[in-house]
Amino acid sequence: MLLLLVVGTLIGCNNAFDSHLRGPSFVMEPPSKLEFSNSSGGWLDCSASGNPQPSVDWQSADGTSVGDVAGIRKVLRNGTLVLQPFTAAAYRQDIHNTVYRCVVSNTVGRIVSRDVQIRAVVTQAFRVDVEVIGAPRGCSAVLKCIVPTFAKELVRIISWIQEPTFFIYPSLQGDGKFHQLPSGELLIHNLEFSDQFPTYRCRTMHRLSRQVIVSSPANVRITENRGIVPPVILHHSGMVVVAQDEGAALICIAQGCPPPEYRWYLLSGMESNLMISGPRIRQLASVLAIEAVTPDDGGTYKCTSFNAGGEASAELRLIVSTALHVEVSPPLLSVHMGGTAEFKCLVSAPNEGPHLVTWYKDGRQLPNTGRSSSEALVISNVGREDKGMYQCIIRRAEGDTAQASAELQLGDAPPTLLYSFIEQTLQPGPAVSLKCSASGNPTPQISWTLDGFPLPSHGRFVIGQYVTVHGDVISHVNISHVMVEDGGEYSCSAENRAGRSSHSARLNVYGMPYIRLIPKVTAVAGEILQLKCPVAGYPIEEVHWERGGRDLPGDLRQKVLHDGTLLINPVEKKADSGVYTCWARNKQGQSARRSGEVNVIVPPKVSPFYIEDTLHIGDRASLTCSVTKGDLPLTISWRKNGRNIQPVHMVSITQVDQFTSILVIEKLSSEHNGNYTCVVSNLAAEVSHTHQLVVNVPPIIEPFSFQDGLSEGMRTRTVCGVSSGDPPLVVSWLKDGQPLTPSLGVNVSALDPYSSLLSISSLDSRHSGDFTCVASNPAAEVRYTAKLQVKVPPRWEVEPIDVSVERNHQVSINCQAKGVPTPTITWKKAIAGKSGDYETLKDHTYTRLLGNGTLVLQHVKEDREGYYLCQAENGIGPVIGKVIQLRVNSPPYFAAPSRLVSVRKGDTAFLKCDVNGDKPINVIWLRDSKYEMNPSSNYRTSVKQDVTAKGVTAELQIASAQSTDSGTYFCQASNMYGKDQQLVQLIVQEPPVSPQNLEATTTSSTSINIKWQHKSEDSDRIFKFIVEYREEESSWKQLDLMDISAPYTAVIEDLKPATAYTVRVIAVGPAGESPPCSELHVRTESQRPSGPPLNISVRPLSSTELIVTWTPPSPEVRHGAIQGFNVGYRTSNMGAFNFTTVMGDAQDGGELVLGDLDKYTRYSIVVQAFNEVGAGPLSEPSAAQTLEDVPTTAPEDVRCASLTSQSLQISWQPPPLEDCNGLLQGYKLTYESVLDDNWKGNDEIETRKTKALTTVITGLKKFTNYSLQVLAFTKVGDGKLSTAILCQTDEDVPGHPEDIKVVVSSSQSLKISWLPPLEPNGIITKYNLYKRSMDGREEVDHIKQTISSQHTSYEVKGVQSHIEYQFWVTASTRIGEGQSSKVVSQVATSQVPARIVSFGVTVVRAWKTSVALGCEAVGAPKREWLHGEVILRSGSSPNQQILNTGELIISNLQPNDMSNYTCQVDNNQGSDRITYKLIVQVPPSAPLLHVTSATSISILLNWKIENDGGAPITGFTLNYRKEHGNLDEVHLSRHSISYELKSLSCGTTYQLYLTAHNMIGSSPASHPLQARTQGHSPGIPNASSFLVPNSTSVLLRLHIWPDNGCTVLYFVLQYRKALSPHWILVSNNLKPQKRTSIIGLSPGTKYFVKVEAHNTAGFSTNELSFTTLTKDGIAAPNVVEPKHIDTSFYFDLKFVLPFTVILIVIIICGMIAVLCLRRRQNGISKELLSGQQCTSLQKERYYATIHKTVLQAGEKIPETSEDISPYATFQLSEPSTLPQNTMLHSLMYHEYPMTEGCASPPPTTSVLRSSPYYNIKFRDSKNYGTQCSSGQKETDTEESESDPEHLTTLRVESSSHLNVNRKLNVRPDTHLTMVTDISPKSEQKSLPRRNRSRLSQQGRSSSQRQIFSRLSITETTFTKKKSLDQNTVDRPELSEAECDIDTIKKIKLGLKSSLWSKPSNSGQATDYSIAV
Repeated sequence: MLLLLVVGTLIGCNNAFDSHLRGPSFVMEPPSKLEFSNSSGGWLDCSASGNPQPSVDWQSADGTSVGDVAGIRKVLRNGTLVLQPFTAAAYRQDIHNTVYRCVVSNTVGRIVSRDVQIRAVVTQAFRVDVEVIGAPRGCSAVLKCIVPTFAKELVRIISWIQEPTFFIYPSLQGDGKFHQLPSGELLIHNLEFSDQFPTYRCRTMHRLSRQVIVSSPANVRITENRGIVPPVILHHSGMVVVAQDEGAALICIAQGCPPPEYRWYLLSGMESNLMISGPRIRQLASVLAIEAVTPDDGGTYKCTSFNAGGEASAELRLIVSTALHVEVSPPLLSVHMGGTAEFKCLVSAPNEGPHLVTWYKDGRQLPNTGRSSSEALVISNVGREDKGMYQCIIRRAEGDTAQASAELQLGDAPPTLLYSFIEQTLQPGPAVSLKCSASGNPTPQISWTLDGFPLPSHGRFVIGQYVTVHGDVISHVNISHVMVEDGGEYSCSAENRAGRSSHSARLNVYGMPYIRLIPKVTAVAGEILQLKCPVAGYPIEEVHWERGGRDLPGDLRQKVLHDGTLLINPVEKKADSGVYTCWARNKQGQSARRSGEVNVIVPPKVSPFYIEDTLHIGDRASLTCSVTKGDLPLTISWRKNGRNIQPVHMVSITQVDQFTSILVIEKLSSEHNGNYTCVVSNLAAEVSHTHQLVVNVPPIIEPFSFQDGLSEGMRTRTVCGVSSGDPPLVVSWLKDGQPLTPSLGVNVSALDPYSSLLSISSLDSRHSGDFTCVASNPAAEVRYTAKLQVKVPPRWEVEPIDVSVERNHQVSINCQAKGVPTPTITWKKAIAGKSGDYETLKDHTYTRLLGNGTLVLQHVKEDREGYYLCQAENGIGPVIGKVIQLRVNSPPYFAAPSRLVSVRKGDTAFLKCDVNGDKPINVIWLRDSKYEMNPSSNYRTSVKQDVTAKGVTAELQIASAQSTDSGTYFCQASNMYGKDQQLVQLIVQEPPVSPQNLEATTTSSTSINIKWQHKSEDSDRIFKFIVEYREEESSWKQLDLMDISAPYTAVIEDLKPATAYTVRVIAVGPAGESPPCSELHVRTESQRPSGPPLNISVRPLSSTELIVTWTPPSPEVRHGAIQGFNVGYRTSNMGAFNFTTVMGDAQDGGELVLGDLDKYTRYSIVVQAFNEVGAGPLSEPSAAQTLEDVPTTAPEDVRCASLTSQSLQISWQPPPLEDCNGLLQGYKLTYESVLDDNWKGNDEIETRKTKALTTVITGLKKFTNYSLQVLAFTKVGDGKLSTAILCQTDEDVPGHPEDIKVVVSSSQSLKISWLPPLEPNGIITKYNLYKRSMDGREEVDHIKQTISSQHTSYEVKGVQSHIEYQFWVTASTRIGEGQSSKVVSQVATSQVPARIVSFGVTVVRAWKTSVALGCEAVGAPKREWLHGEVILRSGSSPNQQILNTGELIISNLQPNDMSNYTCQVDNNQGSDRITYKLIVQVPPSAPLLHVTSATSISILLNWKIENDGGAPITGFTLNYRKEHGNLDEVHLSRHSISYELKSLSCGTTYQLYLTAHNMIGSSPASHPLQARTQGHSPGIPNASSFLVPNSTSVLLRLHIWPDNGCTVLYFVLQYRKALSPHWILVSNNLKPQKRTSIIGLSPGTKYFVKVEAHNTAGFSTNELSFTTLTKDGIAAPNVVEPKHIDTSFYFDLKFVLPFTVILIVIIICGMIAVLCLRRRQNGISKELLSGQQCTSLQKERYYATIHKTVLQAGEKIPETSEDISPYATFQLSEPSTLPQNTMLHSLMYHEYPMTEGCASPPPTTSVLRSSPYYNIKFRDSKNYGTQCSSGQKETDTEESESDPEHLTTLRVESSSHLNVNRKLNVRPDTHLTMVTDISPKSEQKSLPRRNRSRLSQQGRSSSQRQIFSRLSITETTFTKKKSLDQNTVDRPELSEAECDIDTIKKIKLGLKSSLWSKPSNSGQATDYSIAV
């Protein structure tokens, strides 16, 4: 009940302030759209006002509440919604791309904001490029900034940069040369040649992240000038949407030549209105700018671009969008309950297209709204539930929304009691509840009284009050345990600001009378006092009042009602103040009495105050409020129009005393008008006095005007309204400052006291003028004037007429008209006839248009004759006009007063005069004004006359003009209007002489300054010079010079640089041209090239190399001799190009290999040419990408996890992107088990391929450590392996114990022993021994015994005799119990035979360690140890010891200790023995290393290990170094059997050896090898093809310099004149290039040039001589050198004589050699014929198998040597079809030492690189091999390639190349070939030799010449072999095939080759290998 009381109190308090409640409204509404980047985040502000202060919440589009999301979204306490920065992975569609609404609410209602579209943009990197639209010179180029589509709408172009620092910003007009359009394009006007060199970049800004991105650079491209090019529209704005009052820019870019002009039109229906620049509209060429656009500006515009070539047009559409603004009318509506409410939604832009109207109440959509555009909401029968906030939300098709809200309040309604309590009578004790219910608006408050006094305040009374959902108030009074004193009259009163309603009823409680405490009562004098006696008890007989011992009433003012109420009316202060007593009595006479005090107070009284009526603005006013009566304390305050007045500026309130207050207003204004009230209050009452203050305000007239376009006969009216000003008002009218007159026809009527209507029913010209409205009141008089203009059509005042005028005189033609406005006079002249077109005349020379319309024509000529039109117009009515004719009377006249005629002597002179004027005209010719010229006076003259349109043409001809004919002649003409004559001067002339001494003073790259002299007697006879010039073999061009003053000079410009020109000058006089002067030959200076190199081609050579080729610029843009080229390259990450200079001329361009580039990277390549002046422009970038390569680094973050006991999961991350070097094809995982003491010899490595970043390998060994490595591979190959990681599989249950045995240890015990499992699969934690006892077939017991893992034996005691015991064992790990061993059984006996408990096993130990071999036995036997079959004795060997326990200890193990050891025991009952196999592990033996092949930069090595020492190989170490170099080493995998050393120096010898390692140690180093990479120092080129001389330079073709297999690193270039001993260094580090030049040489001079070529193998020097060409470009004649004393050494006799002798000796030796050579050929033929004799002796020599790694389908390896034809041919692929994985086929044969039977000597050293595949090098064959024929050692000789005696053939056919068509022939030439790859051996067989027929010498010579040109054997050092006895007579002869083999052997003996193994002893078989 107490809670109800509190609630009721709160509601009552709130209702007390209903009049101050105000619904929520937005102070800051969030915007309709918010875009932000993920890096910056965004926020939405939302705030509102209202009473009480509204709360702010957010909701999504579907109405769900929006809350905080950690790290992404947060709602602040002030209502701001914050969207925090986020990563790309944290993007959420429902948060970052959705619609939000702000919701504000208070107790009045709830409103929602417009839709807020949120869009978060994840910032992405983007690249900006520039698109260049080139143009010819003089035109405009366009540069466009190209932004990727995904970022285009978020990026704007802020400026352009002309590098390095010139910025160009957007503008409407541009700065002349450059113009960045508002849309971002850059226009470059008036292109010049130099404009193509600067680079331009555009700068863009991301409007969300504010990130500035600069584009890649671009250059302007000048295209070929094709003459006049019609315009083409390149770009236009299309559709432009602009908000109202903003500026619009319509863009239309056209390109053409000459630059086009623009016109803009506004299309209106079928019409096109030309746009003219004005205050808001500016036409700036390609931009039409409109400021402060209005909806009327919207529409379709047409842009027309035109030049001399044509025109082009485009249509653009401008859409003007108006802001959507919504209001709800009325914003506050109060309606009584049951009434009707109507709201209207007012849209500010209703014509902007369709929109939907949705109505909301308190944030919830009302039904049946949102589907139409209904803008009215009607609410009928308004109930309490209808009050609240209403919203209108407008949605347009474009997606934007707007909202407005209004509040619906219920109107005031006085309270109405809906329910009341009744009178009750009851006994004391029970509980009583009294209830009242009331309704009203505002919600009423209910109060309770008991007998007119507040209810008692004790715990038995509880008052509760609440408001129902319908707004009704229900109040309760609950009395618990009612008592007698609770009786009385209870009243409930419902009150609100609209009224009061109450109800009373008694509660009677049986009991004696009881009067409650009477509180002090305050009464107001003059009013009614009603005092009720608070008596309780029931029944009550009577109630009395008394005062001062006297019963009341005591006079007529007093009355006591029957219910005990005392009334006093009216109350008087003195009479009624005091103590009153009430007493009550019942029938039983019981009574009660109680007294109370009444205090009477007097209310205040205000003396009236007054304000004068004549106050004006600016006066001072004072109001005095005096209180004449009333009890203190008094409170005096002032109000204006019901609101309290606070002292402010110009207003003061002064409290004079307790009874007086003065209000003073210092300066009155209209704001001070109002009712001023003085309010006085005390405890009795509040009284007031009000008076009106009136400030006289002068009137203000609202502006008015007359409508435009009024003309005669129309009506008009206007209203003069006074918007403010005190009455009385007087309104009157004036015209032109004078009162209106009745004759004017103007009507004036008063609409109301404040408005006057002026109307004119029929306008005429009289009404034009100024009309003034005059308004006056007592305060002031004001006026307002408007101009009325009545338009009158024009009428003639002076009408023009036809006139005539004499030529060259003046005429005035009058034309005047009148009208309103004043007509405009326009004169026009007919173009053709009277009825044709007319052109408007303008004021200019000899034509004047006067202000009154008169046309004045001065100096009238015939061209002025014609028809003239005078027009008058003023825009009113039709235009009036009059056509008049002007006639011109013309006497004869001439266009010029005199003429000059020049004629060459002897020619016919023509003297002509054109006479104008009216016909007929008579013409005569006079000489010296005296003599008439006609044929009769001079036979050489003739006269003729022709009539023309303007007059006549007269001509006088004088044949064979002579000097005497020179003089003055007059042409005299006359007609009826007058006469005139013209002077004709005749000059007879001769041609001038030729100019002389022509020479060039200065020359530049594009101009030549020349001067000459000219001798002429009369300079007047020369009126110009003609300068003619031309290039070689081209036509003449001429330059006319009209300035002929001396000195005679001229400048010839616009020439080509570095070009030879021929110049001559011709003098021109009146008589013609002189002969040309002597020709001058001159050459212009060079200039840097103006064009780039052409045909740029870039292609990749490798993953780090690109080859760039180009051709030189066009000859016309070279501007001089091209000296070289700059080649630049860069990646997208590089800022500038990295340039490399290539010297060379402009013949064929050039090429350059760019090395050390990043792998698999895209490069941009540019090339520029340069000459002696400088470098030209860069070429357009060409892009190319280096080839893929293997990844540089290994995969990262390799991790491993064990899944099961036989599977592992491995994961990794790819290598860094920059290290991938291509597209990753996948990954290879290699794994192998880690070597340990339990190694069983199976250590194969396994590989898995996958494309994923994780894989699972299965089938592994249980509980085993694995080493894992991962590599990435591309299509090129495998990358680097990752660092090995170790990973162990999980434990599992173990396998079964390897063995078990049981022996009798005593009569009552058995001993069981076992071996641990071979596969423990984990850590053995225990053994489980199972025992089963069998008595016959019956099982006696079954026991399991757990034994520690440290023990492998157990003794079972307490066994019974003759009982069979069975035992088996299992092992356990932490995973569980493993498999069982086999079951062994034993019957216990009393006798104990000798038995061994230990097991004989294989024991592996490292050398130099110790081993203990156990031999535990039972039965006290005799024990012996045997080493093999030898019994061991204690002390027999220092490292062997036999202990008493039977153990054999062997210490310091050596390899010779490796053997079988046996322990045997015996006693009388039996014997037993076990055998141990001891293996001693030692370091491996030295590897057998040999070189398989070599290239110029690599050596391929193979090796094998004969003995691994009993332990697995753990790795290899390869050591190598150059001669005199440092030692390097490479660590190799233990699985390797070959390795290719790469990145070696070309043509260099390396020393190599290999070391193997196992777990025990390292092997000795292999036999050292010496291997040499292919290649030699550079060769010497042919001089004739190497040098190409010119007049002042020489070209060196460096690319033909032979490099002999090793790339040339650089050249050293020097030269000198033949007569100079000093060398001039050109370059000491000239990079290899196609060609280079030496310039600055003298023509026709002999030079020496010295060139050194360097590579890694050495260098070569060549000194060459040449003679430059003459200036004319022809070969110089033999250069005669001046005689001088040559001190060269070759002129010294000390040198010449010995040299001559040596030369003779060499010739003799050569002849002897030829004779010996022929004898040797005969010897070889004999040996070949006897070759069959050695067949039987060669049985020991046989072939081995041919090793191959892969056999194709259907292939068969020959089983015996009989299957191999001795002359079989190898089939090899063509070079273009050889597979990359070509296999190496090795032909092996074994040899037993025998006497050589072949005559072929070992080959000698010679180098010829003739094969595309192979190249073999031989060392000097001296001291190697023997000669069969002569028995003499052969020293350094050089054999001819074509020598048939030295040709031997070995042909073996490979089955793996059966489908290839190329034959491989082998010959013992000096050039053998060899493949660079080798396949591992797969098998080896020994094949017996088969007899073969011989092959003729002639049949094989051709094939012998081929094979050894294609074989290569790498050099290796061998020790010298002891020579066999060459004089053995009974040496068996060899067959031809055997000789072939012997020849190959001799090649082996004569070569230092790794293909051949040198036999160590002559008595052992030797293996040889031929690799192909």
